[in-house]
Amino acid sequence: MNINLLMELNTNTFTLSFNQHLVFALIAGIFFLLQFIRTRRYYQLIMAGAIFASLLIYLSDSRALFYGVGVLELILLIAALIVSIVQNRMDKKREANS
Repeated sequence: MNINLLMELNTNTFTLSFNQHLVFALIAGIFFLLQFIRTRRYYQLIMAGAIFASLLIYLSDSRALFYGVGVLELILLIAALIVSIVQNRMDKKREANS
């Protein structure tokens, strides 16, 4: 495994360098975690996980891992959407019953 190759993925495939991606992931992940603490919206935890999971592409130069992370990201985004919709509906029902 060539670590330089992993740190500098083809810019046609992934336009951020590892350092830029790491900084973005840390800022975004911390933002979603803080928002979860503030609002208790569960989709924000899923989004934080998705942000941090995007860093998995640097573990190996395997195409299977690369596409696997992509599928994982898609699943997490769909899960966040579903959880958000369900939680909104539950909140509306609670408000209506109050």
